Amino acid sequence: MRRVEIIFLIVVVATLLLSCQKPPETADSIARRVVEAHGGAKALSEARGFLFHGHVQNLIEDKHAKVWILFRRPGELRVIAEMDDAKEDRLFLDGAGWIDSGSGFEKATGISYDLLEFQSEHLRIPFGLQQGFYRLELLDEVVEGEPVRLRLTDPDGAEMTITIDPINSVVRKVERELVVQGENATFGVVYEDYRPVKGMQVPFRMINFVNGKPIVVTSFQSIQTNPSVPEKVFSPPGSG
Repeated sequence: MRRVEIIFLIVVVATLLLSCQKPPETADSIARRVVEAHGGAKALSEARGFLFHGHVQNLIEDKHAKVWILFRRPGELRVIAEMDDAKEDRLFLDGAGWIDSGSGFEKATGISYDLLEFQSEHLRIPFGLQQGFYRLELLDEVVEGEPVRLRLTDPDGAEMTITIDPINSVVRKVERELVVQGENATFGVVYEDYRPVKGMQVPFRMINFVNGKPIVVTSFQSIQTNPSVPEKVFSPPGSG
């Protein structure tokens, strides 16, 4: 083979190899993978909310309770926990929260409010990514087979960091920095036991932690999409 033919062949092969290479991952491309992993744009757009039912264990005090979590887009939340000797009811609506520990609803403030807001926000993540709700920042170099993190910043400037599974691209961990008694602390939740629910992948086990230490484990027996509930479930206390 003549030299000119060899050079031509090398150029063709190199061109083919370059054309087969994947473009570099970006925050947007990873977010699209997460949306697809959680069910895709169609399934997510059709899901207006969830009703989670299960069991919660407080690892610090070794207390157990039945729990119902009702989430409605964009971020409304009602959480009812029933223990043997007590009941707690939590409500979060568009920037306001209330907690009833047995004596009626009282306004949630400080860290109590922040945790209610965080619970609503982390349940919203797949929908927010699908809708382009967040400003995205890629925090890690993308290495095949390794988890990758994205920082999500909402329009109000609040930030969360999500860790994405390297195999199936679902969200595995969500973290947010909060202030407790003047000190910064990392609150978060780990998602486990993903199962299909109406075309979506939904975690049936959540582990809440503070500064890396697990404090609460919630395991769900059932998760319903678009549950039919009375509108008063999401009415502010005292509104009638």
